[in-house]
Amino acid sequence: MPDFNIKDIEKLRWRLQLAEKSFIICIILVVVAFYYDWATVSTSGILALIILQILKSWLNRQLKQKEYLAKIVEERTIELRVQRDQVLQESEKLSKALDALAQAQDELVRSERLATVGQLTKGLLDRILNPLNYINNFASLSVELAGDLEKNLRNEASPLAKETYADTIEILEMITGNLRKITEHGANTVRIVKAMEELLKDQKGKMASADINNLCKVNMDVIAKLFTHEIEEKQIKLSFRGLALSLMVDINIEQMSKALLNILKNSMYAVLRKAEKQTFSPEISVRLQKEGSHIAITIYDNGIGIEESIEKKIFEPFFTTKSTAEASGIGLYVSREVILNHRGSIEVKSKQNQYTEFTLKVPIHQTIETNEQPGNADCP
Repeated sequence: MPDFNIKDIEKLRWRLQLAEKSFIICIILVVVAFYYDWATVSTSGILALIILQILKSWLNRQLKQKEYLAKIVEERTIELRVQRDQVLQESEKLSKALDALAQAQDELVRSERLATVGQLTKGLLDRILNPLNYINNFASLSVELAGDLEKNLRNEASPLAKETYADTIEILEMITGNLRKITEHGANTVRIVKAMEELLKDQKGKMASADINNLCKVNMDVIAKLFTHEIEEKQIKLSFRGLALSLMVDINIEQMSKALLNILKNSMYAVLRKAEKQTFSPEISVRLQKEGSHIAITIYDNGIGIEESIEKKIFEPFFTTKSTAEASGIGLYVSREVILNHRGSIEVKSKQNQYTEFTLKVPIHQTIETNEQPGNADCP
């Protein structure tokens, strides 16, 4: 297809108009020449009219040809634009499909990993838990029996030699101490086994529509009741800043509450540990914010923070900086699994001995305009 330029068409139109005006002027001149009997002028005028007519015909043909080509190019351009838009739409659909596939693959990998771990450990857990219960029960019973034996010895101390009596009492105290350690570590082991059972549970569950403001407030109230004494003693400030309007979100209420409580308990632990070492104003806050099609829940505390060297490990199962008696190390792992099962994300920002901030984002699955409340409402 020959190339063309819009400017060429405009030039041809201008030349055609000029030729038409010149043709009209020549007709007037020829009429005037005939009227005054100017033979030479009449002849020249007629010749000019013939030339102008030929020029007009040529210009008209050129203009029509250019306009026809322009129309074809314009139609082709429109067709190409339509095809481009279709390609872009298909490309966008393909991109969304690939994202959905990648997400489905991630969920499948997690599900298969949990299923594999479940198959390997379920029977093992049952076999471990029963002997542990026997160990704990008999250790507790032996502590009581050792106590009874010590009482009997003290009551019948006279028949025994003084040194023998003292050695016997010392041995009994050592046995009692050892049995108590066995009981303590047995209880810790049971806690770990129970934690393993918790890992094998399905963290998805049934979704339901719930008011996200109320859900967060309820969990803040639970923390306030669990740590009433510590909050009063250390003057810990609990604050909540929710959404100005109620927002119903499709979530698993039980699992989401579990995730929130795990993080809030960690925040409470962090400020209490810091309060043991230094004087400061401990604070734990929860803030909600709507971000497009997601709701963001930010949990902040100004406690001991997280060391940079272990920040990437905190979501690993059984990783914890607490003692075995204090925690099993699955709280944050379970919290992350719950958020991922809600097709959301969880992020952490922290600076050691200054603050820790967890941000949980989950889809809303509905469009409601909301704004943050202008102020903070302190929790009791």
